[in-house]
Amino acid sequence: MFVGLILAFALVTPGVGIDGGDTSINLQVPDVAYGDQGALVAELNRRLNAAGFNAGEADSFDRETRHAVYAFQKHHQLEADGVFGATMWDLLAEPIELPRQRQADRVEVDLGRQVLYVVEDHEVVYVAPVSSGNGELYTTSRGTRAYAVTPEGEFTIERNIDGIRRSFLGTLYDPYYFLGGFAVHGSGSVPNYPASHGCVRVTMWDSKKLKDYFFIGQAVYIYGDRTPTLEAYQPVLPRPAIR
Repeated sequence: MFVGLILAFALVTPGVGIDGGDTSINLQVPDVAYGDQGALVAELNRRLNAAGFNAGEADSFDRETRHAVYAFQKHHQLEADGVFGATMWDLLAEPIELPRQRQADRVEVDLGRQVLYVVEDHEVVYVAPVSSGNGELYTTSRGTRAYAVTPEGEFTIERNIDGIRRSFLGTLYDPYYFLGGFAVHGSGSVPNYPASHGCVRVTMWDSKKLKDYFFIGQAVYIYGDRTPTLEAYQPVLPRPAIR
């Protein structure tokens, strides 16, 4: 067990080989994926959390770790398969840099990457995977047709609801509204692609932790050109809460 811990630490420590020399003499670092356990996974969780990605805290590659890896992969524009490969360790040391905005404390959602960032004092402190509007037509509670578009632009968190909000299109957990019925909210379904009716879905565990970062009046930037702009569909967009 002790030898295994030493090997795991050496394998995932950039620039350090098993004998303290160059990493070129290291054994091949294995990929880690959902269901794996051990010292290597514990080190991955530690480094993901240190980098701002909300992973698990034990030595198990659980759902939280998998979604943290999704966010990590999507941020770096890698294939979001949830498997942490040997070539990805060095990327964990790279700082997360976003275009500087005038608000030091803000939320940013990149629709292209499908990632949400929380920024405090111009530093990224939290990164989460999201699922936004899929751009498809759907039927509203009034029987009209609307496009599932997540609006892009600069907004402000206007209000929030602690707990459950049930709407015509589904259930929203701890929603934080930034434009009418559009909200960042917890969901039991956060796939690695746009799938919502316009809201920004986050996982249930991210939703609970994000409550410590979100506040009324907080700036929200949404961008990425993943879906058409709000203005393009203004005549048919609904205002009630959407999912």
